[in-house]
Amino acid sequence: MPQRNPTFNWSLLDRKDLIKFLYLIHPEVSNQKISVSKFHKIIAAHLKNKLPITVTKKMDKTTEPRMVYVGGTYYSDFDKHHRRCIEIIMCYNPTQKYLELSKKGYRGICILAADTILHEIMHMRQYRRRKFKFLPDYASTAEKSSQRQEQSYLGNSDEIDAYSFNIACDLMDRFKNNEKQVAHYLRETQKLRRSSGWKMYLTAFDFNHNHPIIRRLKKKIIKYLPNAKLGKPYKSKDWINR
Repeated sequence: MPQRNPTFNWSLLDRKDLIKFLYLIHPEVSNQKISVSKFHKIIAAHLKNKLPITVTKKMDKTTEPRMVYVGGTYYSDFDKHHRRCIEIIMCYNPTQKYLELSKKGYRGICILAADTILHEIMHMRQYRRRKFKFLPDYASTAEKSSQRQEQSYLGNSDEIDAYSFNIACDLMDRFKNNEKQVAHYLRETQKLRRSSGWKMYLTAFDFNHNHPIIRRLKKKIIKYLPNAKLGKPYKSKDWINR
């Protein structure tokens, strides 16, 4: 059972500091051959030393060998009852016994973990501000059940909001905080080679830039660009408080 959630000021977290904090342990986990178990133990302990979260190890065959994927979940019921409510899930390929991460590769994991944490605390804010009421998923009309399920999830208003900030951060990194270049990139209609949250949405909605969900997403991304510079989804100091 999750432990009682201690008093913690989530609003103090920002993306740059989270990435920097996670990268502190790079001498222990990068540029060497390290077992998956040892890697997970080190990074999980490091995260839990700073944040009141749960860190879970998952063996998942969809994770590419020699890679580490990071996922997350926010549990509104746990939060409602003042228990630890954010879970960070570190995913490894089940055939992988050892990792050999470069500094650059490990930093990529740090960025992904920081973005996942911020994504989940945005969900925390959403639920707290509306007194833990659920919002319905998007009513997709896609023919294939798999696409319908993906659209239903990504089209949810909470997910559009959280992913918009993640995508804004990613694009500001890519275009070195040039908002005009980001806006131009979002208008491009061709298929994208680079894997990203933006590509995930376009793929789910058939690369249709006129789809209402994609149009909403674009507006939200543009809105979040100044916040992405700051590394925080909201400017007010008490944005996460109940």
